[in-house]
Amino acid sequence: MKKLVFLLVCTSAFLFNSCSDSESDTPQNTNSTSFVVDGETYELATTQGIVNIVSPEPIEVNGSFYYRNTLIISGVKGLTDVATVTFDLFISESLSLAGEYQISTDQDDENPVDLENILTNQNRACLGWTSLIAKTNIISQNSTSGNAPSGILKIVSNGGNNYTIQYTGNFKKIDQVGNIQVTMNLRRGVSNGS
Repeated sequence: MKKLVFLLVCTSAFLFNSCSDSESDTPQNTNSTSFVVDGETYELATTQGIVNIVSPEPIEVNGSFYYRNTLIISGVKGLTDVATVTFDLFISESLSLAGEYQISTDQDDENPVDLENILTNQNRACLGWTSLIAKTNIISQNSTSGNAPSGILKIVSNGGNNYTIQYTGNFKKIDQVGNIQVTMNLRRGVSNGS
């Protein structure tokens, strides 16, 4: 019982801290701050709800240089449920985060990653097999995870560090049969995690 009380106190403290205003965020009335995973709505934390981690150095592929970005989107539902979606992005060094990303899902145990083929004639791409989703109930510790999302990820710049992130598709469940459906149309400040 003491562990349960401690866990609830820690969760409440996290949520209270997450809901505080951040000077870097734009006004709440212009933002969409929730996304849906398997029919359940998750709210972004006010701070660090969306983080973009950029590789410190570009990598060379087919004679062009690309930065590897990990876009992390985290949300909570109530006091006990957490969902995190990550997209593994490759962006030409001359471009910004904003753009459309075709998600490549042709990787598996039989076919190793071939960035040269994926990035041929593309300035940006999303690698599906290293893009992930996880949703967890922190009380029961039940968790479901997936990778290899389908579809297209669209990121629109609204000026400064504010972006609209749009995605509707399915992630394949890891070690299970079926999919995890995700729908998001988020408009929010993106923190730089590099």
